[in-house]
Amino acid sequence: MNPVALVLLPTQGMATPSSVDAAAPPVRHESLATRLVRLGALELELGWAETRSLVVRVAVALVVAVPALIALLASIIVLVAGALAPVFDTPWQHLVIAGGAVALLALVALAWSAWRLTHIAWPQQTLASLQETWRWLVAQLRSKLTLR
Repeated sequence: MNPVALVLLPTQGMATPSSVDAAAPPVRHESLATRLVRLGALELELGWAETRSLVVRVAVALVVAVPALIALLASIIVLVAGALAPVFDTPWQHLVIAGGAVALLALVALAWSAWRLTHIAWPQQTLASLQETWRWLVAQLRSKLTLR
């Protein structure tokens, strides 16, 4: 016999599950109200997760937009100073370059924030799940009424 096979060969008997020893799990007959409460809890959890995701997306867009708006206003002030600098016979090029660069970056950040806010995915899974739960409840109630 191969020496590697001897090393890998178990020395004790292997444990195997026996279907004779395992008892069948008890059949649980839950009431309609219990299943409905459990479904309601799952619906709330799904809704909370989707709402939290939505809030995070909006918060990120606003966290980017507010400083960008402040930077845009500051760049406008710097550009106005650059426009008035030749009147006072002072250098103006650095003001226009800095103000223009900050204005450009601020406009890009504002555009990204606006795009992100207009393309937010609303909680579709929660609404679809609520509709499915409603259909399930109607089917359960109809089946209970036909059994009686």
